[in-house]
Amino acid sequence: MRKLKFMANCENKQELQDCTLAQNYVANLLSQNLSHYGFQTLPQSGAQVAVSVDQHALPLAVNCQSRGQDGHLVCEITSYPNEEQDWLERITEQSLLNQLAQAVENTLKEDQSFSEFEWKG
Repeated sequence: MRKLKFMANCENKQELQDCTLAQNYVANLLSQNLSHYGFQTLPQSGAQVAVSVDQHALPLAVNCQSRGQDGHLVCEITSYPNEEQDWLERITEQSLLNQLAQAVENTLKEDQSFSEFEWKG
């Protein structure tokens, strides 16, 4: 699992003043724009985005949550590997996870509301 920590510049956009609204804004932004990178997003509730890739039924998900009132958000990209996967399927899943991580970062960098990107884990 990898985590992307970034700053939500809440003073720039009225809808980001509340951290809960910022979470939903991030989830909506990712849902709308990850398709530009070949990922299909699936409907979820709240600040979660489920992601699929054509011909790959991989359980990848993006979840963004607030961390206090300071405007910092943490996005987590998670994968739940099948214990019975062979080594080739695990390599494929890791490659897709890396591509998804890059797509998430690029999507957020295109929006002026976010800055200070740092990957953890």
